[in-house]
Amino acid sequence: MRKYRYTGIIMIALIVVFMGTLLFLKYATVFSAERKIEGIGEAAISFEELTIPKDVRVVGIGEATHGNREFQTVKKEVFEKLVKEGNGRAICFEMTAGEAAVYNDAVHENETNLTDLIASTDYPLYDTEQIVDLLTWMREYNQTVPYEESLMIYGVDMQGAERSVEYLKGYSGKNPQSLSVEEQEGLQRVTTETEEEKKAAEEFFDAMEKRLAAADDMESALLRVHAQVILQGLRAPSYEEDPAENSNYRDNCMAENLKSYSDIEQSRGYSQILITAHNGHTMKGSSTNYGDEDMLTMGERINRLFEGSYYCIGTEFYLATVNIHSAGTYDDAYERANHDFCSDDILAYQAQFFERGRYCLDFQKITDENSKVYRTIHSRIFTGLVGEGYNLLGEAATRNYRIRLVPADRYDAMIYYYQATPIDPIHY
Repeated sequence: MRKYRYTGIIMIALIVVFMGTLLFLKYATVFSAERKIEGIGEAAISFEELTIPKDVRVVGIGEATHGNREFQTVKKEVFEKLVKEGNGRAICFEMTAGEAAVYNDAVHENETNLTDLIASTDYPLYDTEQIVDLLTWMREYNQTVPYEESLMIYGVDMQGAERSVEYLKGYSGKNPQSLSVEEQEGLQRVTTETEEEKKAAEEFFDAMEKRLAAADDMESALLRVHAQVILQGLRAPSYEEDPAENSNYRDNCMAENLKSYSDIEQSRGYSQILITAHNGHTMKGSSTNYGDEDMLTMGERINRLFEGSYYCIGTEFYLATVNIHSAGTYDDAYERANHDFCSDDILAYQAQFFERGRYCLDFQKITDENSKVYRTIHSRIFTGLVGEGYNLLGEAATRNYRIRLVPADRYDAMIYYYQATPIDPIHY
């Protein structure tokens, strides 16, 4: 009995030491000596001073995490800046095209309760007051202008293509002239349970996409993107069999869908469009382990599609309490919780010295190669990159939420926060 008692005491002691080590690894940098970068005060600008070049066609605003209020609020701030100072009237989300279309319809009318609307979101991370504020601002703006000049919200993600099928059914039911009788009837019959049914569905939506592409009105152009997204979903490589290839395919599809929406906005007379997604998607360069050249990020694909006319703004934190999906919980067992992270990003550390714990760097305007700031933004440094799906051992022990990157190679500008606060999903 005494042997088992000693064994139990040793096990408890080992667990305590292990958890203490994890906490030390996570927070050690917080208690390190102050590391203010020489010249940061002169290089830094406020968000109000950040200028988006007039000649860029696509503006990206990334999120270092999906689960912080600051990174959701800044979407609206950048969109407002683009509307007031640039020539853009549309924001694209890392969201299914079908869901975004429902939101777009809602900001063009007054009947729908926006808080109730986001309760049905496919992404609980968008079920927040910050997104309601964005949609409310868009609705209020749209009440002051004709539809041709209104603000639009689009979804570029090929995941959840079934939402586009449902949207096409509902839209054509209310607007029977939008699709042919054969197309409306086909939508009611389409299934993809067997390979034969999947092939028939692909042929059906391929024909629909080609017919809508041949039309020259905006309604057809918008509906065509849904057919395009459905085809992307049907043709996607299996995530279970090859997650890396699926991820690569997804980023490529999102870039293509953005291009389709940009063409629509060009036809409306607007030369610029905004895309918001995780930093891992919006940044330029490669995505495989953030170093290999095999796979390109969505941002890099956009940059190439638009021949370099892509301006990418990233966001970054030093300390963050992130509201994040608990790994392995799905459907009825879905769970989110708050977890603490420290990026150890020396540039984000500087944010504590600025008003509201936030400042910006426009990398293209920092040109003194002898300055400490220039050398830092052109060096491989730690940055925070928190995804969805928290795993205690994976995150705390290995710190896989931190990536070494050269900031100036990945972004054109960055908005730094010393501390970021968690979102508070309304319905979850």
